[in-house]
Amino acid sequence: MLIFPPTSIQIDRYLKQSVYCAAIFLIVLSIALLLFFFTYPFKGKETTISGNSSQKIGRSFFPYESIGSGGLALHPRHALGWISRLADELILMAYNSRPDVDSKEAKILISLKNGKEEFSLVNGRVIYLKESEQGKGLHSSDEATSLWVKPILLENGAVLVEAGRKLVSKEGIAGEEKGQFVISEQGGTPFRYHSAGQPFAKALKSARVFPHDLLIEKYGGREYEVWRNKAVLEIAEASTYACFISPSDYLHYEKGEWHVSPFEELKRENPIAHVKSISGKTVELEIWDETGFSPAQVKIEIENQGRMQVKPEMMPSSFRLRSSSQVSCSFGKRRVVLKQGDWLLKTATGWKNLRRAEEIEQYLHHRLKGELFIFDGIEKEQGRTVVKGHLFDETRTLMNPVSLPIEVEKGQGKGARKRKPIFSNGERRVA
Repeated sequence: MLIFPPTSIQIDRYLKQSVYCAAIFLIVLSIALLLFFFTYPFKGKETTISGNSSQKIGRSFFPYESIGSGGLALHPRHALGWISRLADELILMAYNSRPDVDSKEAKILISLKNGKEEFSLVNGRVIYLKESEQGKGLHSSDEATSLWVKPILLENGAVLVEAGRKLVSKEGIAGEEKGQFVISEQGGTPFRYHSAGQPFAKALKSARVFPHDLLIEKYGGREYEVWRNKAVLEIAEASTYACFISPSDYLHYEKGEWHVSPFEELKRENPIAHVKSISGKTVELEIWDETGFSPAQVKIEIENQGRMQVKPEMMPSSFRLRSSSQVSCSFGKRRVVLKQGDWLLKTATGWKNLRRAEEIEQYLHHRLKGELFIFDGIEKEQGRTVVKGHLFDETRTLMNPVSLPIEVEKGQGKGARKRKPIFSNGERRVA
């Protein structure tokens, strides 16, 4: 039997038939998938989502946080029917954005469009609404009604509002219709919640910031090592004080003052602040009051001091040696005795020797202000005896090493009778 190869006409016929069969198969498969999607009994409660579509769909397999972003964005202007009215009536004023408050416990501040009623409620709590007596607008109700809403705070800062209303059919069968919509902050927080106008926020806004504290770097030791590389936030309220801060630090406001605090020790009943960043020029902070509804953003310029100008009249003079660690000197019209390690603070009434521990502590925290001279010791320098120390400006961002000569008493020149040394082999001689 002879088999002849197919002609070109036959090949075209076979190709057309194959394409036709494939198209029919794809159509049948698509119909089957659609039927399966709409008839398959999904588990979970059926929910009506009002937005671009009002179809009923099965329970979502994505988290609430996905709603309100990307292709899942729902907006009040897209809501339909009674959901549309709710979307127009409810206004999101603010929510508690404090970092020390769990989002599940955060309160949401909501207002009704008439502006006469606002209320804060815990995230996820159901509230009931009722029609006003005049038939214009909705009001909250302390008793259960046929209309309810449940605001849910999303991670992106928007609020998903679940809503429901009870219906009775003509046959007397009771049912409930549900819907959802997403609202973003739009109403404007009432002024009483604005942190920027509060005294604790004003104190930070008027604060001064210095890039470092040279006194801590030079003399801080292990006890104050944690302050060594921090910026200085100097606050002037009833009194002046300072907080030593670095990026990501938290502060809390208690008893009229700001204090640096570990995150775990922040108190919800107190205002708090977060150091967002510290650059070479500015410090940025975010401040919350107790409600957390309207944080304030504060930016403070960092002060950089110029070159330190040392005036002769501000320095001690006429040094005389009293022992290997003590000298007498003149401060203005006063003559005082200094010993190694003394701190002398320049005040409005003259130089003051800070001898008590609480005075040193107050100066370290900037509660005492003024130029400071620290007496480091007595040394030999180029054949002469000198007093060594360091002088700091008022902000402690500038420091000058000091080397001042000690006067030689009369009779100690050539031919003068030598005195017995105060120390012999490192020990004080006893008469």
